[in-house]
Amino acid sequence: MVWFFRCLVVLLATASTFSYAHDVGFRTMTISPSVESDGFPMAVFYPTSSEPKVVEMGPFKLDIAVGGDVLEGRHPLAIVSHGSGGSYLSYKDIAISLARSGFIVGMPLHPHDNYLDNTSAGSAANYINRPRQITLAIDKLLGTPGLNTYIDPEKIAVLGHSVGGYSAIAAAGGIGDTRRLIETCNKNPWLTDPYCAPARDGSLAKTLINSPRDARIKALVLMAPVGILFSAQGALNDVNIPVLLLQAEKDDEVTEPYNADVIAKGLPDKQKLTRKMIHNAGHYSFLTSFPEFLEPELGPIAEDPQDFNRVEFQQELGEIIVNYLDRVLKIRP
Repeated sequence: MVWFFRCLVVLLATASTFSYAHDVGFRTMTISPSVESDGFPMAVFYPTSSEPKVVEMGPFKLDIAVGGDVLEGRHPLAIVSHGSGGSYLSYKDIAISLARSGFIVGMPLHPHDNYLDNTSAGSAANYINRPRQITLAIDKLLGTPGLNTYIDPEKIAVLGHSVGGYSAIAAAGGIGDTRRLIETCNKNPWLTDPYCAPARDGSLAKTLINSPRDARIKALVLMAPVGILFSAQGALNDVNIPVLLLQAEKDDEVTEPYNADVIAKGLPDKQKLTRKMIHNAGHYSFLTSFPEFLEPELGPIAEDPQDFNRVEFQQELGEIIVNYLDRVLKIRP
């Protein structure tokens, strides 16, 4: 519990230094349990018209409006799907950049695949449930009085990192197949990608995952995504929306040509694909920057390749994503 509190404080406090026009509001909400999914919390960052205040959390001070009013207008919506065992606030640098630029940002904590409870990681159930949880997060934000009137339902994007990238594509119409994952891992014993462990020990069930396509999703941003489940011919035929595909040059967690290459090859309209390699980045470089005192506790997720500056990259990454979504969603005239 102490570790969680310290991480929550850090994740909220290490804000991006972008000079966008808007102050940032913050609140949390809960998606109730249903036949489709267990319940889960969601953090929301958004542009606010309220005066931000300095909020002290331990040694940190935050200049945000907790529970503040949403800035007048209709704002684009971005959903961020975290990686396996992650946190909804592990990408708060990106979320703050988006909120300062006028986006409302929902960050669900995927049940049973997060830093508090990782019991479903790598399972067929997890691959099935994650896309549904993205749709439920959108449902919640569009159905919440006092918030939904500020969201433009025609301008919704989903961002995902690692297995969150898989989740984003599946929610947008990608057909996953764990049989392809199992086959690839077993045929290539040298692969050390984490998703191979359950494939080799027999705990991953062979399943075709045909998630309902959420037509409200108009763009995707994929960061070092898991794409191996989309290896079958035609698996991505229904994903016909703009996609920004960001790869880490020194990614030790998702190996090519089994992930980003699979996605790039499978998308039906290559004109809607923008692909960018991040020089010298590691798999976890897409996560928020952490202060040095926490790095020993966090281990690999706080580590980057030598000479890679995550603080500077997070600023650049926010700008890349904002500019891309501005363009493909036609947010500004």
